[in-house]
Amino acid sequence: MHGVVQGVGFRPFVYRLASEEGLSGFIGNDTDGVTIEVEGPLTRVDAFLSRLRIEPPPLARIDSIAVRESVVTGEPGFRIVASEVLGRVSTGIPADAATCPDCLRELLDPHDRRYRYPFLNCTNCGPRFTITRRIPYDRPQTSMARFPMCPSCQAEYDDPLNRRFHAQPNACWQCGPRVWLSNKDGAEIPADDPVVAAIDRLLAGEVVAIKGIGGFHLGVDAANEAAVLRLRQRKRRYGKPLAVMVRDLNVARELCALSREEEALLTTSARPIVLARKREPNGIAADVAPGIPWLGVYLPYAPLQHLLFAGARVRALVMTSANLSEEPIAIDNDEARSRLGEIADVFLMHNREILQRCDDSVAAVVDGAPQLIRRARGFVPLGVELPLDAPPLLAVGGHLKNVFALARGRRVYQSQHLGDLENLAGLDFFKESLAHLMRTFEIEPVTVVHDLHPGYLSTEWAKQWAQERGLGLIAVQHHHAHVAGCMAEHGLAGPVIGLSLDGTGYGTDGKIWGGEVLIARLDSFERFAHLDYVPMPGSTAAIREPWRMALGHLHAAGFDVKSPKILSLLGATEKEVRVLKRMIERGINSPLTSSLGRLFDAAAAVVLGRRVVNYEAQAAIELEGLAVDEPDDETPYALEIAGGNWSAREPARIGTVPLWRGLLKDLQDGVSQARIAARFHAGVAAGFVQAAVQAHTATGITQVAMSGGCMHNRRLARLLRVALEAEGFEVFRHAQVSPGDGGLSYGQAAVAAAILSSRKL
Repeated sequence: MHGVVQGVGFRPFVYRLASEEGLSGFIGNDTDGVTIEVEGPLTRVDAFLSRLRIEPPPLARIDSIAVRESVVTGEPGFRIVASEVLGRVSTGIPADAATCPDCLRELLDPHDRRYRYPFLNCTNCGPRFTITRRIPYDRPQTSMARFPMCPSCQAEYDDPLNRRFHAQPNACWQCGPRVWLSNKDGAEIPADDPVVAAIDRLLAGEVVAIKGIGGFHLGVDAANEAAVLRLRQRKRRYGKPLAVMVRDLNVARELCALSREEEALLTTSARPIVLARKREPNGIAADVAPGIPWLGVYLPYAPLQHLLFAGARVRALVMTSANLSEEPIAIDNDEARSRLGEIADVFLMHNREILQRCDDSVAAVVDGAPQLIRRARGFVPLGVELPLDAPPLLAVGGHLKNVFALARGRRVYQSQHLGDLENLAGLDFFKESLAHLMRTFEIEPVTVVHDLHPGYLSTEWAKQWAQERGLGLIAVQHHHAHVAGCMAEHGLAGPVIGLSLDGTGYGTDGKIWGGEVLIARLDSFERFAHLDYVPMPGSTAAIREPWRMALGHLHAAGFDVKSPKILSLLGATEKEVRVLKRMIERGINSPLTSSLGRLFDAAAAVVLGRRVVNYEAQAAIELEGLAVDEPDDETPYALEIAGGNWSAREPARIGTVPLWRGLLKDLQDGVSQARIAARFHAGVAAGFVQAAVQAHTATGITQVAMSGGCMHNRRLARLLRVALEAEGFEVFRHAQVSPGDGGLSYGQAAVAAAILSSRKL
């Protein structure tokens, strides 16, 4: 049997099932999953198999069951046998899982022997991936190996009818890890209860570094504006929203207007951060999520975190990744003191080693369906299905929000979110995580897959690594990888019409793409249409300063960018505009882009006066937030589709001139910013739907796959899906991986598998 069947209570479940059906035999872990042998009447065996499929433990996932007949042994009783390591690993490590209701009751029960023990767990919950060195998932292979169990814990561990049977992190006050409070010099701060002492510090406005499951958090009282500002200044994180951990679902409801789907997402065993519409006022400091209508909330998922909220003294805490901006999250105690000493006032430490950095996952409900924005704790390293077999390969992902992927057969194992590959610290995290997953799943790649962009650190590293090892190399265009990832999730081979909409991606013509309509198969693509090219004056500076992008768009649309009216809209001086206009006209440091993300930036600069951004996509997020209460049926600004000859494979151009004319007229007429933002979204959606209709007319294709970072935009995704379906298209969206660059490596793996498969034919 293959799937996620180790470390999830599967063997005691099978033991109970076999006993209830009166069957004899055995079950044991191996590198393929589990092996089960049962003997008994055929009707009982059939009932056993049926229940096996429909009644698995909550954290288990059965991918396949191979059934064969064996010789009857006649041995009585059912046994659980020791794990066996044979051959190549093909089973999965379970993801880390939130504290289950049974363990939570024990944690808060004064009569239980684990009362307030910060590390209690069972087979239905607790750390998995972050404490595991390799498969099979047994205690000697985890960071719990250094903690011998006391007689009471050992008895639970050995009892097949106990929910802690073979719960590898099993421990208690007598034999397990401990927690303590420390100052930044490493000296332990005396306290009767370190958790209570940490709460006192938090409520006093201090910044507390709290060691968790996949790394440290930096925590402050979410209602304390001064504390939040202090955290931002020390962490050097300005403007970007901070996540808030809340006591329970009732508090989450008080802070946010939660939909049923959002509540379901919040309470999954993965416990992701969920971006939801915040209520106003809600008692949370304004600087937690400034300028946008959403708040990232999540529930406690570890016993230590539950203890921070026990007793109702604490309602909500900012709990953000413990790092400086653009650095990996801290996991080791000494590392934390060294890297966080200038940020945290005190440290809530423990001595259970974290073997893998794993940040919190981030998700949202987009157009009624859950969507992963950052796939990490709670989801990694669960495999994602491929529609075709892949040889062992490594797909290195992109530059931003980097996630690599290892593939073999029909499974792709994505890494946790690694962050932007901007520096050596990020690259070291990449290499550390790669070594861990290669060792865990025993995958030795024979092919390395990378993005086309020659300047990406991931591309440079992939080429060097492949050359050193004599491996094959495959380059995959960025937007093809996005669409192919969506196709692969749904088992589509193509052709499909692919809408690949994002901020940046290197095109086959050397220009920067991002507003693309593709005709895509898994192994190839052609460009049907794209947003018309506009200059990016200052190149990457135009991403940090959206007014530059607005100038580029308005100049391309034929407006006099030196006029007082445009200067006022851009918040720019005559000298600034004169310099940028000269750069554009001379082609100096002004690369051409078809990016939809940059069009959003330009619109936000004009509508909101957003001159500079503090974090990626800030301008676009604020523009989306501006329209959040506007109806979907606002009259759209027009886009015009020109040129294009499909028979000659010449792509059409989607022009924005009429959009800018309408937008500037509305501004001049005093139309509200919210309505302008809504009309802008409607215009973008209508333009790409029109392009898809033209693609259908030219090709007869009726399936559309939507991908790219712009699909995180709730309004745009909804408008596109509704309008496409109204035109008779079958629309596919991402479900298991992020539509943004966090899902890129999965798409790269799918493309490479298809290319390698076609070479064999």
